[in-house]
Amino acid sequence: MLTLEIACNSFTSCLHAAQGGAQRIELFENLQEGGCTPSYGMIKQVKEKIKLPIYVMIRARGGNFVYSDNELEIMIQDVGICRELGVNGIVFGALNENGKVNEDACKRILKAWNQGPATFHRAIDASDNLITAAGTIIDLGFERILTSGGKSTAWEGMETIANLQNKYGHRIEIQAGSGITAENAAAIVAKTEVRSVHATCKMNIAEIASNQSITIKPTQVTSLEKVMALRQVLDLI
Repeated sequence: MLTLEIACNSFTSCLHAAQGGAQRIELFENLQEGGCTPSYGMIKQVKEKIKLPIYVMIRARGGNFVYSDNELEIMIQDVGICRELGVNGIVFGALNENGKVNEDACKRILKAWNQGPATFHRAIDASDNLITAAGTIIDLGFERILTSGGKSTAWEGMETIANLQNKYGHRIEIQAGSGITAENAAAIVAKTEVRSVHATCKMNIAEIASNQSITIKPTQVTSLEKVMALRQVLDLI
């Protein structure tokens, strides 16, 4: 069975992911910025109520993946919270200004996590060389790499994802992510030969303010129907 991980930005999204057939949740907030560390309360509630492995994103802010010492200290503190709450894994990535994996930053965070299960997220897609970066990530002790192949979507980056899977798939789990849907998942898996995919399956929910002078942006939440449709496609591969 192919593993389906759903990226969730709310408790409702986590419920839909679990009900729709996901095997793992990546928990975060601030979807518009690509994801940041969720609150203590969010982590605690999800861990207590959702019976799936929960991987928490460790990211102090949106933007690039070059972090200051103060930002790294914040992330290390967040790792401590994840340990306290018993989450199953963490998701993070750090680069140097030259686009290479920041090994020192990664070692500090992994040490704080006590070398537990960790995914190196799509920071790899902003690196100067994905193949070289993947080798470094493996040596650091990560269990998984989430990547869109250096492109905006996994569909566009299929060739590179396939190369990563061919070269490193026997040493680390290569997980395809970004823009994966029920409509394109089969083709992406066939091309890349990955055994794990990552998706948000998001939809917009219009918000109406009682004060008509105020505009509230639409809320994005994981769609139960989209998760179920994607799960059904993956089960047929």
